[in-house]
Amino acid sequence: MNMNFENVFKENYVYLYNFALKLTCHPQNAEDLAQQTFLVAFEKKEQLRDENALRKWLVSICYRQFLMLLRKSNTLEESDEELDEYEQEAQLLSGSLPLPEEEVIVADEIKSLQNGCFMAMVRKLSLKQRIAFSLVDMFGMQPDYVSELLEISPNALKGLLFRARMNLDSFFAGHCNLLDSQNPCSCQAWIEFRESHEKNKMEMRTTVKHLDYKEKGYHFDSKIRSKVQYLYSHMPEQRPSEAWFSRVIEIFR
Repeated sequence: MNMNFENVFKENYVYLYNFALKLTCHPQNAEDLAQQTFLVAFEKKEQLRDENALRKWLVSICYRQFLMLLRKSNTLEESDEELDEYEQEAQLLSGSLPLPEEEVIVADEIKSLQNGCFMAMVRKLSLKQRIAFSLVDMFGMQPDYVSELLEISPNALKGLLFRARMNLDSFFAGHCNLLDSQNPCSCQAWIEFRESHEKNKMEMRTTVKHLDYKEKGYHFDSKIRSKVQYLYSHMPEQRPSEAWFSRVIEIFR
């Protein structure tokens, strides 16, 4: 198919960068992944038969490139031994959405820190949980498409979402001041701490090695779920740096 690839890039780079960001949960890694995706797509542009399927094609390339990078770094989780457990837990998934009165108001001055913290905690999930949660709850993709992309059953995806949501809920329920004013961790306190100390602002986050709600004996709390879901689903769309945009656009000229 004959296409102007520079236009394809300009029209889709924000969308694809945000997809890559949800896979990697790291801005620099997302830039690298998005750039590699467009390079591969440019090399294989003749393989696209349906222009209406362009974004789906780009997403598929991006996901395959992501898996290749994980394999090269030996961080890909190959085992599927828990898939049966995920299938069984599918029935436990709550699909409740936050009601308007449950919306969480976040001050503009702390949004950047809050978003960085929330993204960092998603990285503490297992790889499959992270991808399922990031693509469905953060990026807003349809579960049926995500299960197809991951090559797992819809019920297995539901089980992954259940575990991811419970793990994140259990952590933030006892830590985040945005969810409960009695919790110890406050974005404003971190801002003040950063301004008055030279210590690493990520200190608290790096002490958490992984999230496992079962270790805490956590049980589903609909109020926590709705607040956490609201915060994650309302994280703003992000853009890569101007230097990245200029560097990639030069490739297609």
